[in-house]
Amino acid sequence: MDDLAAIRQQCAVPGPSAETVTRGRARVLALIEQEHASTGLAGRTGSRRSAPRSAGRSPRRNRWPAFGLGLTTAVTVVTLVLSQAAQPPARPSAQQILLAAAASVGKQPADGDWWGIKLIKGVRQREPGGRYTLQVTAAEETWIQAAQQEFHWTVRQYLGARPATLPDEQAWRADGSPAAWTYRDGVGRALLLGADYERLTMGPGQARSDEWADTNWRLVLVDKPLTEMEELPQDPERLRALLQPPQGDTTDLVNNLAELIVQVPVSSQVRAAAYELMASLPAVTTKGQATDQLGRTGQAIVYLKPDPEHPGRQERMRLIVDPATGAPLALEELSPDTHEIVEFSAVESTAWTDQKPNLPNPHPLDENTQ
Repeated sequence: MDDLAAIRQQCAVPGPSAETVTRGRARVLALIEQEHASTGLAGRTGSRRSAPRSAGRSPRRNRWPAFGLGLTTAVTVVTLVLSQAAQPPARPSAQQILLAAAASVGKQPADGDWWGIKLIKGVRQREPGGRYTLQVTAAEETWIQAAQQEFHWTVRQYLGARPATLPDEQAWRADGSPAAWTYRDGVGRALLLGADYERLTMGPGQARSDEWADTNWRLVLVDKPLTEMEELPQDPERLRALLQPPQGDTTDLVNNLAELIVQVPVSSQVRAAAYELMASLPAVTTKGQATDQLGRTGQAIVYLKPDPEHPGRQERMRLIVDPATGAPLALEELSPDTHEIVEFSAVESTAWTDQKPNLPNPHPLDENTQ
């Protein structure tokens, strides 16, 4: 059995064994007989005159009330017996989940002319009046051609703003169900998702494709530029040397690894090395199952990182991993107080393909360097 299968088995809640079921059934029957005996039904043919019955037919009108009384006790006992036998196993550790993910994702193929990743990014912020929260989302694709890795394409599209939760939707309806919101001081983080400077809308924007030559964006957090994917190590310790911040902060290293796993188009082997390195760090913990913003369920790995906007404070981050494949599902920033989502990047798809990707509304390199 591989590591990931073992993790899935640990996460599952087993049913009762055949022996437990047999014992439980026997106790039910014994309790029923005891109940009948206490009410005088056991072996009784009836002390009152009754209408003739056909042979073999049981006195149902007398038996049902007694059976119903006994069933309450019997079901209670069986529930106790089965619940004792079906206790869930201990939750797998963050290290076990990450190592299992590394083993699984490292087997994924990485052959093709183009390597691409599609993310759905989102931020949450209050509407201008502060009455409810909006979730603003955008789609972002990155495509790298294997033969020309010094260039890459990005495809971005603003997808719109919506009430973030059901209570927010109810408050939005009470507000007249507006389709746009104007902010006098700007839309904040939503600007990075393609929103207008002062206005959020429910409707999507136009997709735009841009070609770029600068690939420093890949590791901008550690200020170490790369020009080709092959420069990313497939060995955990060499990856540590590349991603470890100069001050040697473990929390920053964990966050750099999570960003690499989710947001950067890398090979399966590099992603596996990142999982292995993260598993060796004490800063990660597991919180069991979690559902990402695309509705998918996975195992949650949680860590803290310094808040760049508020010195001395920490941000709570959650990496969600698919337990079946080891693929990353999402990286989410959570409120340190309420644990509600502040910002997220969800991996909608990754692919190696021989087909040239669809690049709507393209803007080649020469346009972007003018």
